[in-house]
Amino acid sequence: MLNKVFVGIDGYIDGWCCCVIRDGIKIELHKSLADLYKKIRINNLTLIDMPIGLSSKNIERKIDFKLRTYLPKNKKSSVFTAPCRKAVLSSNYNSAKKVNKIITKRSISIQSWNISKKIKELDEFLRVPKTNKVLIKESHPEFCFINLNNNNPLIHSKKTKEGYQERLSILNRNEKNIGLIIEKTLENFKKEKVKKDDILDAIALALTSKYWQKKGSRIISQTPKKDEMGIPFEIYY
Repeated sequence: MLNKVFVGIDGYIDGWCCCVIRDGIKIELHKSLADLYKKIRINNLTLIDMPIGLSSKNIERKIDFKLRTYLPKNKKSSVFTAPCRKAVLSSNYNSAKKVNKIITKRSISIQSWNISKKIKELDEFLRVPKTNKVLIKESHPEFCFINLNNNNPLIHSKKTKEGYQERLSILNRNEKNIGLIIEKTLENFKKEKVKKDDILDAIALALTSKYWQKKGSRIISQTPKKDEMGIPFEIYY
């Protein structure tokens, strides 16, 4: 019988940064989710930092607003309101804003637009029939860090040296040699555009996956529960 595999996935500029926990921690970079899925053979809960379940004309994604209520004041801005499904198909930011306003009555931020290609890739990936793809669930790294930190808010931004050390310290309380794993990853993938905080986030997601059942199988949900394609609105933490 195969050992259970726990995976955390964070998008980076050229693909997907994956933390795989299977008899130790390994960091992998994949150009596409299809490639990742083929090589890892996901057989347990996988958490990804990307919206799952998108708004349409008759069904609204409200879960981003709900997640912000769980976060401390200095972390609420880390949650971007996801574009609607039609907006992620747009060819440019201005067009996406117009489409989103027509569908949801709201515009979208440039941060949301910048990840729209990855949102589209994930949305299309989940809509291809494969039974164990239901194991891929949305999560949020900053919320995961708070929970891995015994529900204590973090002080520093992850983009600062202090923020990196703060998050590294939290991860090291849960697993050994995280700093060394990150440094080796950066050394092994020098030509890639993966950053330290991408790796930190992927590890936090994978650890949350590993401890999810022990910590109460917690899920944030909303009503309606699914989008127009039948994809659940759920955030695991």
